[in-house]
Amino acid sequence: EIPFGLAVWAGGIGPLPITLEIIGALGSAQTDLQKVARGKIAVDPWLRAIGGEGRIFAMGDCACTQSSCLPATAQVANQQGEFLGHLFVHGNLTATYTEEATLLPPKRDKSSGSLEDMVTSLAMHENEFMAPFQLLDMGILAYTGQSSALAQLQVCPEEDGSKIKAKGQVGFGLWRSIYFYKQASMRNRFLVFMDWMKSKVFGRDITQLD
Repeated sequence: EIPFGLAVWAGGIGPLPITLEIIGALGSAQTDLQKVARGKIAVDPWLRAIGGEGRIFAMGDCACTQSSCLPATAQVANQQGEFLGHLFVHGNLTATYTEEATLLPPKRDKSSGSLEDMVTSLAMHENEFMAPFQLLDMGILAYTGQSSALAQLQVCPEEDGSKIKAKGQVGFGLWRSIYFYKQASMRNRFLVFMDWMKSKVFGRDITQLD
C-alpha cells in the first residue's frame, strides 16, 4: 500500500465494442494491419475501411491510416468530416477495381470537382479521381488555468514551417480568439461572450459537494 492524498488515474481509453466488431467482421484485411492501427479501423487515403469494398468509411478517433495514426484531436475529426461530406456530395462511391483486383480511388463528378481533385487527377494522369484526405495542421492550443494558455499555431503547411508560439496571457488571448471564431452561430458567440463577461465580473461558479 502507498499512502496518498490525491490519486489521478491516467490509464487511457480503449476502443468501443462496435469498433472491435467491425474490425473482426472485416477479417484478415484488418487484423493484419492492427500492429499499426492498434484497435482502430485501418483506412485508405480516402477514409475507406480496408476490406470494406469501398462501402464502409471511418473517421476520427476510431480510424487509422495504413501508414500511421493521426492524433485523436478535434481538428483531425473536423477536417475528416468535411472531407467525407465533400466526397459524398461530389464523388461516385461505386467501388471500381483494376485487373489485379486493387480498389481504385473514388471517381469524381467532373462538373463539380474542387481544385484539389483536379490537381490529383493531373498527378495521376487521370481526369476522374477524387483527392485523398490530407491533414492541415492548425497547431495546438491548451488552457492551463487562471487566464493562461499555451498556443502553437502553424503558419506554413510544411512540418518545418514557421510557427507562432505563445504562453501566458498572450496564449490565453489566442486561445479565446480561436475558440470564439469557431462557434457555429452568432447566437453561440453571444452566449459565450456573455458567459466570459459574467465570470470576469462575478467569478466562476463553484459547486461544493458535502
